[in-house]
Amino acid sequence: MTFFKYLRDHLLSLLSILISVTFIEAILFLDPHVKFQTGTLIYSWLIAVLFAFLGLIFAYLRKKSWYETLNNYQEDLSKELHGASNNEQRFIQDKINNIALEYRNELTELYQNQNDQQEYTESWVHDIKVPLAALKLSQDSDLDKDLIDEEIDQIDYLVDQALYFARLNNFSNDYLIQEQDLNNIVKSSIRSNKRMFISKRIGISLDVTDDKVLTDEKWLSFILNQIITNSLKYTDQGGKIEIFTTNYHNNVELHIKDNGIGIEDKDISRIFNKGFTGDNGRKSGSKSTGIGLYLVKKMVDKLGHKIEVKSEVGVGTEIVITFLDLPYYQQ
Repeated sequence: MTFFKYLRDHLLSLLSILISVTFIEAILFLDPHVKFQTGTLIYSWLIAVLFAFLGLIFAYLRKKSWYETLNNYQEDLSKELHGASNNEQRFIQDKINNIALEYRNELTELYQNQNDQQEYTESWVHDIKVPLAALKLSQDSDLDKDLIDEEIDQIDYLVDQALYFARLNNFSNDYLIQEQDLNNIVKSSIRSNKRMFISKRIGISLDVTDDKVLTDEKWLSFILNQIITNSLKYTDQGGKIEIFTTNYHNNVELHIKDNGIGIEDKDISRIFNKGFTGDNGRKSGSKSTGIGLYLVKKMVDKLGHKIEVKSEVGVGTEIVITFLDLPYYQQ
């Protein structure tokens, strides 16, 4: 901010002072009871103009360091702005700091999303190479059809996961909360994993209410598919998975319980962290990426549901999804 720009911004104030002084001196000059020499009036007018101009210079010099601080601040928005010396400057300083904080938060979130996307893409490409290699091998040999179907299912699973991962940041544009038939959604998810149920000879016990729940069918289907796939992955041959509902304070609770290898206590609080697989995940050789449950938790939160995990090593794992009763939503 140069002095001439500052003067131009305060030109109206300067003109107001000059007009006021001129008006007062005109009254004194025209008053027959007051005797002033013309030279005295002109001299006093010039003195008033000089003082007004000097006042603007003094005010500019006081604010010059503040303008320099503002000019330099745009070069480093990672720090808070300081140096305000009056109420006006403090008001501007607070507003700039708030805007800069929002900018830093958005930039950090954008960088994290890009980093997550890059990490996931690299992991996804690595994971999909295995089923693709198996299918390529099937062209040159007579592989079991069931094995080929399993690899195709794995490709479908990975593609579906990548699609929902990409949509996660634009979730608000891609869902619709309505009353849905939970029983049908659960059965559809079971059918999607029927080959693994059959190949591992895992039994299924189903007792799901016919009551409607408020959710998005597409996103809930993905959530259930991820959870059921995990249960199948960590349950031994001949195991069992139970899926049933309970009602607590008018809230429908969906339980997905297996008798698999379970989760260690120290890992339970971390299973929804991105990329976390835990000791059992690494030991099982199940090619776990730690993305599935991360997406589940994000989606459950966005849908307004609740999720809880109970587990004991060697006994099994139970995941409970709570669909909150929202009577005001149904009206």
